[in-house]
Amino acid sequence: MKLSIIVPVYNVERYLTRCVQSIIAQGLADYEVILVDDGSTDNCAEICDELSHQHPSIIRVIHQSNGGLSAARNSGIEVARGEYLTFVDSDDELCPDTLKRNVDYLTEHPEVDMLEYPVEVHADSAKAYHLSFADETQGSDILADWIRREGYQHCYAWNKVYRAQLWSHTRFPIGEYYEDTAVMPEIIEQCRAIHYSSHGCYRYIMHEGTITTSYRYVRQRQLYTNTRRLYLKVKDDAAMRTESLRMWIYSLNLLIDMGRCSDVDKADYVHIVEEADIHRPTYNALLKAAPSVITRLKLMPLSLIGLKAYCRTYVALTQPLKA
Repeated sequence: MKLSIIVPVYNVERYLTRCVQSIIAQGLADYEVILVDDGSTDNCAEICDELSHQHPSIIRVIHQSNGGLSAARNSGIEVARGEYLTFVDSDDELCPDTLKRNVDYLTEHPEVDMLEYPVEVHADSAKAYHLSFADETQGSDILADWIRREGYQHCYAWNKVYRAQLWSHTRFPIGEYYEDTAVMPEIIEQCRAIHYSSHGCYRYIMHEGTITTSYRYVRQRQLYTNTRRLYLKVKDDAAMRTESLRMWIYSLNLLIDMGRCSDVDKADYVHIVEEADIHRPTYNALLKAAPSVITRLKLMPLSLIGLKAYCRTYVALTQPLKA
């Protein structure tokens, strides 16, 4: 079998059928769709079974107790039979011919272990924007190149097609938010080559009440922690100096967002800021690495008041992020 498409399902009865229909319409010939019903309390279990009944040669269903997104994806990985695998969230959808053409490319280029394709981020909302790529294959210094492209800012598990072997010993961490950011560097490091494709589009749809429409301290803390871990991994690599400094600037923005969460754990937040201050690069180094004049201007107070006062000031002067 060529491709396994893993779809974690939890309380998305309004969107599930449309999602699966967008997959069926891809025109693929040798594939399976694995619907993992993660203990849904609405009608998703019945919808999954009905979809499997309609497409018995294509759709397989797993029913399990609720364990979260990571657990659902991991269950799909365990039973996937495809040479390649990909993920689609059950409240999103694929634009026509997205998977077929990109899977055809992978078939023609067996040296490529992962392919990333465009995304319409927060589709159907006022915040929508398009993440696109020029056609390009990278076959050396894979992780360094990914960091230079600031791939850590779009660590989505979906919008990528993977050689299944990449997941032989890797699973999503159970109980963590932003689990994609935790595993993606590990996946990237295993790749012999990555292809960035201009073809197709994943529609990452913003629905009211989803994680992307709210900010909770524990979630933002996990995102910051995962990004921080990657920064510490590469910060002493002289060849990655500029890129690691830009990652620190990105982490600083995440740190401020943590403080802006309406449910912030103030004591924990102070501890995290103090820890970040230990490895703070010099102001001049940050200024040289800043990608824009606006970023340089935003960093200016840092040299005068230090990191703790800087974060405290920005948090006080900006609107709280709603939980």
